[in-house]
Amino acid sequence: MDPEKLTFNDPDAIPGVISKLANVSPLEVTPEDLKRINKYTLAPVQAEDVFIFKATLADNEQDDRNYMPFNLKALTDLKKLYPGKTMLKDHSRRADNQIARIYDTDLVQDANKTTELGEIHTELIAKIYMIKTDGNKDLISEILGGIKKEVSTSTVPEKMICSICGCDNMKDYCRHWPGIEYAVTDNDGKTTRKRCKMLLHGAREAYELSFVAVPAQPRAGTHKSIGFTKPCEEKETPEETPDDKTEAPAVNPEEDTKYKALERLTRQRIASYDRR
Repeated sequence: MDPEKLTFNDPDAIPGVISKLANVSPLEVTPEDLKRINKYTLAPVQAEDVFIFKATLADNEQDDRNYMPFNLKALTDLKKLYPGKTMLKDHSRRADNQIARIYDTDLVQDANKTTELGEIHTELIAKIYMIKTDGNKDLISEILGGIKKEVSTSTVPEKMICSICGCDNMKDYCRHWPGIEYAVTDNDGKTTRKRCKMLLHGAREAYELSFVAVPAQPRAGTHKSIGFTKPCEEKETPEETPDDKTEAPAVNPEEDTKYKALERLTRQRIASYDRR
């Protein structure tokens, strides 16, 4: 599906963008940090001129509460895409909302832990700098004090693969909705219930990241929000049994119900990692 054909519940959303959230923590400035930071400055800066912090932007665990997890290829792509990207106050894409910039990324792996896909557990880490000014000293104090600690990342996946039928929902769209259970019949004719996931395979773009307000939650204090929903211009025949009560909500093209359905299916989730 062409990204421009996607519809959104956020009027300011960028077509096809997935937004995830993660925690931040401050760092000490090293000579290597300064070397990388000065690649993005017009004039060299010194350690006393900058404040730096890190954010765990994502991992490849599959227990995503919005049922839209990354895989390792997505993290590998994002590692290359995020350096140099800007950080905003609140996802409002205005020049005066720019407050910081990503200057480095890394993938951190745990060789003793594997994901549901059989991949090595991997986290995408970003290092971010801001120039110290009188105008942002309160913001820096809030970061140091743990008040500002959640950031939202905006990315475009290469593929969005349905775990029920294998359809790439970035090119076409299937009738399945993330988080909904469906009856699936295997090659032996056995029917079981399977919950749909939309695997974010690879990444085509990283736009920006932003500070956001997120309630404290167990295991992370982080969540992901989705501005994406599939166009539903035809009433599709459900593939579940008549007594199935978990089918995705029916959509009337003449009414604005698709946004309500999206909110029920893809509201905020709590990520499965607490990264510091």
